[in-house]
Amino acid sequence: MRNVPTLTSLNLFGSLSDLIFHFDDSMSLTTIAIADDHPVVIEMLKRLPQWEPDFLISHCCNSGEGLIDALTRSPVDLVVVDYSMNRGDKPLDGLRLLRKLRDVAPSAQCVMLTAQKNPSIFAAALRLGVKAIVSKEDGVDEIVRACRHVRAGRTRYCSPTVRAIVEQSGASGRDALPRLTQKELDVVRLYALGYSLASIAKKLGRSVSTVSTQKYTAMKKLQADTNVSLIRYAYESGLI
Repeated sequence: MRNVPTLTSLNLFGSLSDLIFHFDDSMSLTTIAIADDHPVVIEMLKRLPQWEPDFLISHCCNSGEGLIDALTRSPVDLVVVDYSMNRGDKPLDGLRLLRKLRDVAPSAQCVMLTAQKNPSIFAAALRLGVKAIVSKEDGVDEIVRACRHVRAGRTRYCSPTVRAIVEQSGASGRDALPRLTQKELDVVRLYALGYSLASIAKKLGRSVSTVSTQKYTAMKKLQADTNVSLIRYAYESGLI
């Protein structure tokens, strides 16, 4: 936390020299770095001090690379970061970014924003040190609540939408890992490596229809809505 100057005297009709500041040790700011690749979300996050006066936005970043650079130059108390950011040729986001944050800013507490609905991602994020997870389907009040919760040193926090997703999956937030069969894992790994379904079928000695079904089943279990999400899972889970 950082000390904040408080205004003790202000002559609205005087010059700047009429402003007298002093430091009040009883007031301290929680410095925050925010990162999201959508300008409208950044603008919303910049208003966090309106709900919590002792919050100070120190860094506004639109990429994972920008966030890491900012934290390397100037540490903060709290990081509010989007899980998926796609700026740049090789965007730094997802679990790769969370691992980097843990290395670069180990003392900063992390609140993760996400549109993900995959419990395995939530579990992995918590294992990497994330203290709170808020769905982008929740209101801004949930972000404020999560930040307060984390700064108060309480246990992990998940927003109502995130909790509902975990409960519907029948798993705990800590151990919500999908159970893919070995055959499904083989298909996912090869698909992520760039093999076509026909090539996978030939390589594994299965029919194309069987491989297609196994890919579909894996995506359903992982709640991966797109091929990109499936490939991301393969990378982040260490399949490739």
